[in-house]
This record gives sequence, structure tokens and C-alpha cells, in this order.
Amino acid sequence: MRDDAPTEARAAERLAHHLLEEAYRDLAAVLRGVDARAAAGLFHAIEARTADALRAIVAEGSEGTASTRIARDAGNALSDLFEDAHRQAGIPAPRRVA
Repeated sequence: MRDDAPTEARAAERLAHHLLEEAYRDLAAVLRGVDARAAAGLFHAIEARTADALRAIVAEGSEGTASTRIARDAGNALSDLFEDAHRQAGIPAPRRVA
């Protein structure tokens, strides 16, 4: 294994995360323009599923002793993304997932 492999893997994760954030914002804006009611329902479902997944990580301890911190940090980052995408698209703001 190369010495720089972990660093490259982290960089790839950051890039993927950034691209998914941008795609989510774009998708929210497009869907809002097509059908605001359907967009709001779809994003509510996505955000509810996200909250359920984070709660399961905590309940199951699937990330070990850091499960709660990891879920909280991920939830905060996702909540910020959701709020920003909603604001830009003019969709009512979601409840925080974390």
C-alpha cells in the first residue's frame, strides 16, 4: 500500500461530498421550479430518512464509542446543507436532523 493512499482516499471523500452537496442544491432548485409541492414532499422524505439513519447509528453504536459524536457531526453538516438548499430553492426550511 502506498504511503499517500489514506490521504488520497480522504481527498476523494471530500470531493465526492462537495459534488453531492452541489448536486443536492441544484436538484432542489430544479424540482422547486417544476413542482414546488412535490419537491417539498420529496425533500421531507429524504431528510426524514437521513434522521432515521443517524438515530440508528446512535442506537446501534455501529461506529463504536464515537457513534453519537459521528452521527451528530454528520447530522449538523447535513442539516446545514438541507437548510441552504431549501433557502436557495425557496422551499420551506426542514427541521434539523441533528
